Parts: sequence; structure tokens; C-alpha cells
Amino acid sequence: MNNINELYDILGIRHQKNLVDLIEEKKALLNIKTNIHLAAILSINKDTLSRIIKNEDYKIDIVSLIKLANFLELDVDKVVSAYIANTTKEIIEEIEHSKKASFIANNFDLNGLEKINFIKDKSNIIDIEHRIVDFFGLKSIYDYKENFAYSLFSKSKLKSQDFMNEFWIKCAYNQFNRIQNNNDFSVERLEDMVTKIRPYTLNIDTGLLTIVRALFNIGITVIVQDYISKTAVFGASFFINNKPCIVLTNHYKRYDLLWFTLFHELAHIIFDLEELKSQKFHLSGMADLLLLNEERANRFAEEMLFNEDKLNYISSNINNYNLVKAYAERNYVHPSIIYGFYIKKNSNKEEHYKRYSKYLISSEQAIAPLKSNIWDYDKNVQLELEKILDKINA
Repeated sequence: MNNINELYDILGIRHQKNLVDLIEEKKALLNIKTNIHLAAILSINKDTLSRIIKNEDYKIDIVSLIKLANFLELDVDKVVSAYIANTTKEIIEEIEHSKKASFIANNFDLNGLEKINFIKDKSNIIDIEHRIVDFFGLKSIYDYKENFAYSLFSKSKLKSQDFMNEFWIKCAYNQFNRIQNNNDFSVERLEDMVTKIRPYTLNIDTGLLTIVRALFNIGITVIVQDYISKTAVFGASFFINNKPCIVLTNHYKRYDLLWFTLFHELAHIIFDLEELKSQKFHLSGMADLLLLNEERANRFAEEMLFNEDKLNYISSNINNYNLVKAYAERNYVHPSIIYGFYIKKNSNKEEHYKRYSKYLISSEQAIAPLKSNIWDYDKNVQLELEKILDKINA
């Protein structure tokens, strides 16, 4: 920062009297003629007081500072600001650097950000500051809290998982704000479309992409944003720029869960739109303040994909993959979804997962056209999003 006045503005001291002026005014008021007399009154070494007045000792000791504050009848923090107001640009910059470093340490999980390659060196505060400001399009690092002051993160003491949850949400917001979906949205159009989605689960390569395109055309933006360790977010619904938005995390990297999550979030848009408009976002997979009906969203996803009656019907033949596959095709659903539901519904989930997980396929192929590397330090977030938008609009 080149302008000393900008530094003063940041620290709130630009228009404040400096400490020397305050001391001289008080001496005149009390008819104290010399600094030697003042040093005696304050019980401060006269040479120490001289260095303070001449601004030669910027690392003033706390005891002397308290004594001056008592003499001036001011709070200690005001005396500190008054002293800084008369100091050098270099000292101001040192203090501001420390302030930024403290802000970053108190609002980010640097180990977590380094792990996902969002930052290169967790000890390089200047580089971290520039990375965050550029990524989110902020005017200053302090806008990270000002622009995203959501109640979910208003606790006085946040843990590293809270920092990563907050970062994850703000990354999603950042993407949705950059993506311009100009298509009109209405719940009626979504309700008409949602019953037609299931057959696209049979197409592993382009089924999800086709549905994301269709949803985009009716005003709903869907992105895939990687799951981050400690976040516990499986999916999320947002309401941004008067449009509903969905994030799929691809947690567990299972094809069946990817589709289940999509229908779960669509349920929130259909049934909980007013709450979303009010609260702006809802996270599925962790507790938040919105407390939407998760069970209803789960039942909706199950009904849309493969309802309980159909699951009960095929359960007696669950060991015969060919029969399950044929039944799945007749019901226009991928067989891995049947096995996923069967494992979920069974009380002995662990044992059944070991037995039937071979029928659960990876979701990587399905999300490949929609994946971006927005967190990669060496990638440009806008260019990454433009690649995805080109595929959606193709």
C-alpha cells in the first residue's frame, strides 16, 4: 500500500490528534512547564519520555503507555492510536501487516487451504491475502467477513471445520455470482420436469450433463464442487440473484448418491423455496439454522428414483444381478441406484455394503463434464467456470 493516508484510514487514526499534541495540551491545562516535571509526575524515566515525545521509541512499553493514558484521562487504545498517528509509514505498514495476518489466522483454516492447493505456503501472508482477494473479487481482505456475514458463522469461537464450511459456502456463492443464468424460473416448470429425470440415470456418460442443461434452461444452476475434509456437506441449495442453485459435492464418489443428492436438493427447491429465499442457503448433511424437512426431501428422492414398493418387489432377487438389471431397465433407472437403496434400507448396512458394493459404480464419469479446478492455485476461476458454461450451453 503506497498511500500513508490509506493506512491511517484502515487503522482509524487519520483524523486523530497525535500523542505529542495531547500531551502538550494536557501540560498547558495543568501548568506543567517541563517534560522533566511531567516525567516525575508519571514516574517515567525522563529519557524514555523524551523518546516518546520525539517519536524515537515506537516500541513503547505497556507500563509507560498505561501511565500516559491515566495522565491524559483516555482509554489505552486511544492513546495507542494517538501515538501511531505520529509515527512513520514503515511502522504503520508493519502494524497493518500484523493486522492482516491476525485476520487471516482468525478466519481461515490455512492447513485446510494448503491441503486443497488453494494456497501454496501457509506462512506467506502477503501471497495468501492476494489469493483470497483475487479469488473472491474483494476490495480488501476484510471484505471476506463484511460481504458474507451469515448467521451460521457468527459464533465468537470458530473451529477449523467452521472455517472450511464457511469457505466452501463462499466458494459456491462466488461461482453462482459469476455464472449468469438469465433464464426465468418457476416452480411449476420444475415440477413438470422433475418426473422426467429418472431415465437419464441410465446414461452414465451424459445423463447428468443433460439434466443440468435442462435445469439451467428453466433457471436452476447446478455445479459440482468438491467435498472438503471437515465440511460434512453432501449437497446444498442456494437462492442467489432471485434464482435457485444447487451444489453437488460428489461425496463418497458414488453414482447412486449423486442422483439421490440432486433429487434431495430439488425437493428443497420445490417444497422449501420461501425458506430458501429468506435464509439464502441450506446445507444437506450437516445441521444449519434453516432446519428444513430433510426426511421429506429424502422420501421425495426415493420416490422419484425407485420407490419402496418397487424395492420390496425386487429384494428377493437382489443376489441375481441380471434380474435386478432387467428390472431396473424396465423402470428406467440405473441398477446401482437399486443396490444403493437396498443397502441403505437394510439394518445391517456394513455387511450388506461389503456384499453388494461391487454393484455400486463411481460417479467420476458422470461429473467429468461438470468438474472444475477452481481451488487450484494455478487455475483462473473465471476461465474454469467458462469451460463449464460452454459445456452446459453447448
